[in-house]
Order: sequence, then C-alpha cells, then structure tokens
Amino acid sequence: MSARSLRTAIAFGLVLCLASCASIQARMFPRPLVYYVRNVMVIADARLPLDLIAGVDARVSAAIAATRPPQGAERVVLMVKIDRLDHGEGARRRMERAHFTVTATSVDTGEPVAEGKYVVNAPTDDPRFALGALAEEIAARIRFDFSLAHPLVRSVPAPKTLSTRLKTDPEMPSTPTPRATPLVSGRSAPAKPAVAAAPAVPTPPAAPKPAPVEMAAPPVLPVTTVEKPAYPDQPALPVSEPKPGTTVEQGASGTVRLGGGCDPTVATDCLTPKP
Repeated sequence: MSARSLRTAIAFGLVLCLASCASIQARMFPRPLVYYVRNVMVIADARLPLDLIAGVDARVSAAIAATRPPQGAERVVLMVKIDRLDHGEGARRRMERAHFTVTATSVDTGEPVAEGKYVVNAPTDDPRFALGALAEEIAARIRFDFSLAHPLVRSVPAPKTLSTRLKTDPEMPSTPTPRATPLVSGRSAPAKPAVAAAPAVPTPPAAPKPAPVEMAAPPVLPVTTVEKPAYPDQPALPVSEPKPGTTVEQGASGTVRLGGGCDPTVATDCLTPKP
C-alpha cells in the first residue's frame, strides 16, 4: 500500500512540475498584442548615443510601414523610452545591454492601453557594430510583441562606372548656364557693356581628298598542259615451238637437268628420260 502511494505522489509531483514550467514559459513569451500601430516615437537621455536612437526609430518605422492594418484593431501610437545602457553579466560582461520601456497609447482616447519593460543584450562587443546590433535587438522585440511585420531589405545596385564613349571621341565642353539678374522695382536694369567681338580668323580650305586608285589585279599565269610521250608498241616476242618428245608445255620454257655433264645442245638424248 505504501509503494502504491509513493508512486502516486511521484506522478502528482511530475504533473505539478510540468504545469509550473508551462506557466513560466507563458510568462517569458507572452502572446503578441494585436494593435493598429500608426506611428512610433523614440526618446532617451541626452547622454545616450544618437545613432542608437535613430537606428531604433528607423527600424520600427519600417516595420510599421510593412505591416498590413488588422481589421477592427485599436489604433495606437508607440512611445519607446530607452532608460539606460550598461553591460551584461557573466559571458556577456563585455557586451552592452539596454533597458527600455514601450508604451502603447490609444489614438481615440489618449490613454495608455499597454506598457512593458524590456532588457536586451547586444550580440557583439565590436565597437563598430555594437550600436547597430543593439538597435536591431530592440526593434526585433518591439516587432514581436506588437505583431509587426519584418521589413524587406532591398539591395540598391551600385552605380555603373562603365562609359559608352570611345577614347577617340572628343570631350564635350560643359558650358555654364548664365544666371539671370533679378530686376529691382523702380530701377531700370543696368546696361551691359558692349564687348567687342573677336575678329574672325579665316580657315584655310581643306585639301581635296585624292581619288581612290583601283587596285591592280594579280597577274594570271597561263596554264600549260604537259603531254605525256607516247611509247612505241613493243614487238611481240616469238613463241618457240616445243620440241616433240619433251615435257615443256605450250607458252612456257624451262630446262631440267638431272645430272652434270649433259648438254642438250650437244646431245639430243640428254633430256630423254632413261629407264
């Protein structure tokens, strides 16, 4: 019985822990307010940097301009008061921290309808970007709590530095426009002194351009055909008739020697096979 009661107590304690965590999260991140924000005003002490005040005002104004007005929402004007600047704690001891208050005032009644106190930390300690980053953190918190849209960042293209004028083109001299002298009532305009015109210098006539000369055609060499010499017909060689009793076929010639010392031109029976 005691073990069962212990398990029940542990389960009940876990439920209470989860409920407390949910309530803490709800207090840390409240539901954003929905108002028809018409304008914003940023004020601060004279000792605070002017770049921080101008940066917050520009960012929140851009968010208001980018937000679509909600239907039926109350019209308000925001007043942002930057109370003080100090440094964070622990790992953020070198980074600046801003304490500011935001008050939403109704346009119709002039009474404050919402007010909140905030503390934000700069994400960097670089003196070149610390004020800009802190202004963005303040504006981001205001955008979240009052349901404002994030303005789009439009990149402006750099001006073109290329010129279409060629180097050989003459430069056009810029003639300054003379300013008109205003007339004073009751007085006549002062007469301009006559300036003697410079004598005209006669320009020598330009030399006539030479007539274009026709280009001579390239020489054409005659094409000579080399005739091949005709070779005389070769006389037909006489075909010797084979002697009867030999093994030489028609149209062929040859000599077969079976032994030495036998000359067919001397001995007629030299080529006759012997048994």
